[in-house]
Amino acid sequence: MRVVLIINLSFLSLCPLCLWGKSPSLHRSPFNIALLTDTRALTANHTADSISLIDIECGQVLDEKQCGRKPSAIACSPDGRFGAVSNLWSGTVSLFDVQESSLKARGEIAVGSLPRGIVFSPDGETFHVAVADEIVQCGWKEKKVIRRLAAPLEPYSLALSPDGRWLAAAGSRSATVYCWDARGGKTHWQRKIEDAFNLRGLAFTPDGKAIVCAHVVRREFPVSRENIEKGWVIDSRLTLLPLDSNAQPSLEQIALDTRGKAVGDPHGLAFTSDGRHLAVTASGTHELLLLDADHVPWTGGDPGDLIEPALLAGDHKLRRVPLGGRPLTVVPLDGARLAVANYLLDAVQVVDAEAGKVVRTIPLGSPAKPSLARQGEALFYDATRSHNQWFSCHTCHTDGHTCGLTFDTLNDDSYGNAKLTPTLRNVTRTGPWTWHGWQKDLGAGVKKSLTETMFGLEPTDEETKALVAFLATLDHPPNPNKPSEATKRGEGVFRGKANCIRCHKGEQYTSEGVYDVGLESDGSPYRLWNPPSLRGVWDRGPYMHDGRAQTLKAMLRNHHAPEKLGGAALTADERSELIAFLLTL
Repeated sequence: MRVVLIINLSFLSLCPLCLWGKSPSLHRSPFNIALLTDTRALTANHTADSISLIDIECGQVLDEKQCGRKPSAIACSPDGRFGAVSNLWSGTVSLFDVQESSLKARGEIAVGSLPRGIVFSPDGETFHVAVADEIVQCGWKEKKVIRRLAAPLEPYSLALSPDGRWLAAAGSRSATVYCWDARGGKTHWQRKIEDAFNLRGLAFTPDGKAIVCAHVVRREFPVSRENIEKGWVIDSRLTLLPLDSNAQPSLEQIALDTRGKAVGDPHGLAFTSDGRHLAVTASGTHELLLLDADHVPWTGGDPGDLIEPALLAGDHKLRRVPLGGRPLTVVPLDGARLAVANYLLDAVQVVDAEAGKVVRTIPLGSPAKPSLARQGEALFYDATRSHNQWFSCHTCHTDGHTCGLTFDTLNDDSYGNAKLTPTLRNVTRTGPWTWHGWQKDLGAGVKKSLTETMFGLEPTDEETKALVAFLATLDHPPNPNKPSEATKRGEGVFRGKANCIRCHKGEQYTSEGVYDVGLESDGSPYRLWNPPSLRGVWDRGPYMHDGRAQTLKAMLRNHHAPEKLGGAALTADERSELIAFLLTL
């Protein structure tokens, strides 16, 4: 007897992962999204090392394919036939053909260290990708690098003007926006945004006459509860930069923060297709900010620490749409609709800007229950844990690393001695902690940071464990610098003549002790210093506890010379070889 099974397949629309058989055990963590058509899009899934093809109208994932390690940004050709994703930890761009309901891998291009933002040219024949300190142009058909443009340190976001002529990049740690003629590669201008850092969202205005950038600003005041409340520590802003190189003023700004309810960690930025709305994701406060594009009160000079009162009332006031999770990239759909890649929700959200609400959520796949580390990750990126929600752990320890700036906190039990924000990569393996090495318990350090730097609620024991579990996942990216004969000689200098090994020992090139390194008192209760790990020093800078050395060369010549620390004076060649060795760690 033959048994016929009739199966109702309608449930597949509720479980898009069933469509291609992928395990739901991984968080997708969409970092970036690119629109193919009005109905389909691609996402870069940062923690799953994959990209997804989604149908926005049906709310389904159509396909998912593996790419390189930690995909960071994704772009598609104007005709929607090709996709390219930058792989942060692989140093590559993965290429895909996009079909109606599937993706086909087309290979990879090695582009350089830490690739991030990516954009296609209007003809789809080439694309640009941001790497460590360059913008790399690649040919799609040739699958190779065509040319390289010098760029600001850590270019994060790229944008192309509506007519395809102008290419812009925002330098995250250099606080500089560059603009090039995309056709010839000639620099049009570069503009520094004073006191800015974590430059993220970048977009041309609909008329193509200016560029808008989302970022935060550091005020050089002690990180006290009172100063946080006034906006005297971290501010969130948008900056408008006219494309005209002769425009005066060369940039204008608006403040986004409301007293008592600030905006944490602005990230993505886009204009709606109809040009009526300017949207900004506030990743730390889990919301989407919506402004009427024609009524933004741009002002030359410093706009102040708090939002323009006109934006809090009236027909053109700022609207704050709650999204939850960690909303990152936002892209325009048709009319007033927008699509948002929400990292912590493992989802794409569709927002109606006219109605000011989420109208669809498309899950990409995630475990049934978040791990302890994932719970800690959510806390790390949560600006609502700080007083009046001005900033998160991520704001200064950007993506678990460093923003490269100094802050005057109570981490050394005193004000008046600002310290460079240390990287948190490998932090669970490099104790004791703080520049003076007095903190022996990382969990206690986490609590102190949340209550005496962020002035938020004290975390529960479970929250502290979760944050430490997340910190344990932070590692250094692959080092692009390879050993050579010069680095071998440099290692000999490190262990011998320079005697760096006295303090920088073992696998992490640090030690548990504290040392007198000939520095003047910094006014804190502590006189001795704990050596920072030298692992990953190639992706850091400035150097020393107060950032006084802009380069390793300046540090070894002037501020931390071996002959002052138990070693011997080095020749210029020996110093160069020592630096070459340090850059391979």
